[in-house]
Amino acid sequence: MDICMKKENRMVELIQKGEKTRGNMQLGMELEHIAVDQKTGQSISYGQQNGIKEILRKMADEKNRPVMEEDHLIGLSHPDYQVTLEPGGQIEISIRPCDDTAVMLKIYREFLDRIIPIITDQGQWLLCVGYHPKSSIADIPFNPKKRYAYMSEYLIKHGCFAHNMMKGTASLQVVIDYYSQEDFIRKFRVAHFLMPMFALLTDNAPYFEGVRAPHHSIRTAIWDETDPARCGLVPGVMDKSFDYHDYARYILQICPIMIKKGDAFLGINDKKVVEMEGFELLSDDEVDHILSMVFPDIRLRQYIEIRMADSIPYPYNFGFVALIKGIFYQEEALDYLYRLSLNTTDEKLHYYRRQIMDKGYDGKFVGHTCREMLMTLFDLAKRDLNEQEQHWISSLEDLAIQQKTLAEIYRERAEEDPEWMKYLTADFGFKGEQA
Repeated sequence: MDICMKKENRMVELIQKGEKTRGNMQLGMELEHIAVDQKTGQSISYGQQNGIKEILRKMADEKNRPVMEEDHLIGLSHPDYQVTLEPGGQIEISIRPCDDTAVMLKIYREFLDRIIPIITDQGQWLLCVGYHPKSSIADIPFNPKKRYAYMSEYLIKHGCFAHNMMKGTASLQVVIDYYSQEDFIRKFRVAHFLMPMFALLTDNAPYFEGVRAPHHSIRTAIWDETDPARCGLVPGVMDKSFDYHDYARYILQICPIMIKKGDAFLGINDKKVVEMEGFELLSDDEVDHILSMVFPDIRLRQYIEIRMADSIPYPYNFGFVALIKGIFYQEEALDYLYRLSLNTTDEKLHYYRRQIMDKGYDGKFVGHTCREMLMTLFDLAKRDLNEQEQHWISSLEDLAIQQKTLAEIYRERAEEDPEWMKYLTADFGFKGEQA
C-alpha cells in the first residue's frame, strides 16, 4: 500500500470513529457573538480596558474554568459548553452535544446569565449578527491566539476577504451525527443541497464595512474570497456518491497551514497534506486538527458541521437548530430531499447559490422559488418536532412568508432607531419570557 493510500485510510479511520448508533443521534450548536460599545457601536477588542480578556476574567468561576495559551486567557471550559475566541475577538459558545433542544436552550441561558450582566455593566452589547455592523476590520486587532497568526498570514495571500472573514464575521453552526457511511452520504449531500437556502434564511448582515451589504448572504461571498481551495462547496460533492474516502482525498490536496504537535502549532508553509512526512505518527487529535483547517460550507470531522448560517438572535437561532433536527433526523424528510437532490450537479448548485444571493426569496431552486422550497422544508421538518420546536421554526417561517431577511429588517430599524443594535443582542428575544 502506498503512502498516499495510508494517509487516506488513516483519515477514514478517524471519521469512522465518529459513527453513532442509529438511536443515539445528537445535536451540537456553536454560536458566535460580537461585543460592541453601546454608545458608539464600535468593536470591543481583546486587550482594551473592559475588553474581551476582562469579560472572560470576570466570567471565570468554579464552573467556568480559564483556558490559557502561554500567558493569555483565551477561553473558558464549562461542563456543558466551551467559550472560545475567534480571530477578531468574537465570543463563541460551543454547546455540548444534546439529544434534547430544551436542554440546549437551558445551557445557552446559563451562559447568557453569566455573561450579560458583565457586558451590560460595562456599557456594552453582545450581538448576534453575521458581520460587524459598525467597525471596519482595519480597526479590529487580532486576538493573541497563535494559530490565528499563522492563518492570517497564509490566508491573506489566497483571498481578498480573508481578514474580513476572520475578524468581521460571526456564524451559527449546527453539528449533526451520522451512523454509517451511507447515512453520511445522504446527510452530506442534502446539507450542501440546502445550503444556499439556509444562508438566505439566516442572512443577518445588514452592513458590510459600514455600508449597506451589496447583496444577500454577504458571508457567502466573503468565504468565496477567503481561500477557494478550502472554502465553499466541496468539489464533486453533488456530482457523485461522495463517501468517506472522497472526503479524505479532498483533505489530502489541501495545505493545512499549520499542524498541531501536542499543545503547540507549527507552520508548514504551502505543503499539502499528501506531501507531509510522519503522518502515520500523528495522534487522533492531531489528525482532527488537520480536518479542522478546511472551511467548506459543510465540514466533516467526527460529525457533520453545517456552517454557513449567520449568527442570529433568539428565537431564530433555535428555530434554525430545530429545522436542522427536523430535516436530518427524520427519515422521511431526509430521503425525500436526498432524492430531490440527485439531479443537481456541482454546476447547478453554484447557479442556485448565485440566484439566491442576487434575488433572495425569488431566486430559482430546482424549478421553484427559494420561498416555495423553504415553505416545503418547514412543513417537512415540523412533522416530527415538539410544540416548542415548531414555535421556534415559526419565527423563520414568518420571514419567508414576508419575504424578508433579518438583514433587511434590522436595516429598517437602523433608519428609525439610533439604538437599533439592541434588537440584535443575544438576550433581547428572551425579554418577557419565563426563565
